[in-house]
Amino acid sequence: MESLANEATVLDVAYWVAALTLLLAFSMLAVIILLRVHAQRRARREKRARLHWAQVLQQVLAGKDVPTRRLGRGEATGFIEAWNAVHESLADPESRRLVPLGHRVGLVEASRHMLRGSYHHRAMAIIALGHLRDRNVFDELASFLGDRSPIVSLCAAHALGQVDPSRGMAMFVPMILKREDWASGSVARILAKNEDGSAARELGNVVLRANDATMGKLVRFLADIDSERAASVIRQLLDNPVDDHVTSVCLQLVNDKRDRERVANLLAASRWHVRMHAVAALGRIGEAADGGRLEPMLADKEWWVRYRAAQAMLALPGMDVAALRQVQQRQRDAYGRDIIDQVLSEYEMGAMA
Repeated sequence: MESLANEATVLDVAYWVAALTLLLAFSMLAVIILLRVHAQRRARREKRARLHWAQVLQQVLAGKDVPTRRLGRGEATGFIEAWNAVHESLADPESRRLVPLGHRVGLVEASRHMLRGSYHHRAMAIIALGHLRDRNVFDELASFLGDRSPIVSLCAAHALGQVDPSRGMAMFVPMILKREDWASGSVARILAKNEDGSAARELGNVVLRANDATMGKLVRFLADIDSERAASVIRQLLDNPVDDHVTSVCLQLVNDKRDRERVANLLAASRWHVRMHAVAALGRIGEAADGGRLEPMLADKEWWVRYRAAQAMLALPGMDVAALRQVQQRQRDAYGRDIIDQVLSEYEMGAMA
């Protein structure tokens, strides 16, 4: 009898466990369904808002007097998506025509709510505030420059450059030294969009104080946006002992004939990649007389140096195939004669293509 009672107890327990498991499964399914329905409703609401406000924005750009209202509940995301999408294709004067509309609908207040959301919502809101160009939100945007998300922090940098270019670049450029997670292409695009010269000024101030790991990158950024200021910095770096990588970067960027002597002095560098970039640079900015400096480099022990030297000689003013063949005939080094053959073969194939 006792064993029967125990079996009955086990069956009761199993029954209730099964019942509770089923109840829990159905409850979870109901929650999932409710969440899905809620998400679909929200997506439809945001789509309606996006389409409505996109139409309003286009009407404002067309010069129409459109009655507007404050953003309603649940419209912020749709409006900001439409706002950001429209601004992507606008030049600065047209973009500024939409600023009054942004203030009328309460974009700042709507964005502040999204700034507390996911990284995607933070990025969208920051971009939107950048297009608004309201200096009253500068400090709020600046707080996101140190965000651990590289996307959010770069969006903040771009927005700061729109709101107050001078202050924005003064904060952004020094951060380039610290943020190794920032993509160089994204940084370059933000710097290139600066129009008041503050980005170049800040880079010029920072680059000479940077460490070897970042100095070359900063010089490239500077050369992209202000060639004259970059030329001055490059001269200082070529005149002083710096890391070989930085020297190589400067040689790749140098483009002023006044720097011929500086470049020529590096033809005897101990590192082969410096010599390689030096001969290439001299071919780019050199004169006919520099052929005498390049000719000994045809016998360099490194193939790449010989190759670039032959290309550089062919690029010098007054040099042509016949003249380079004459150089080849007086070459005592077999490797020098061979490299001229290769460069001339490539040149003739390119001319026939």
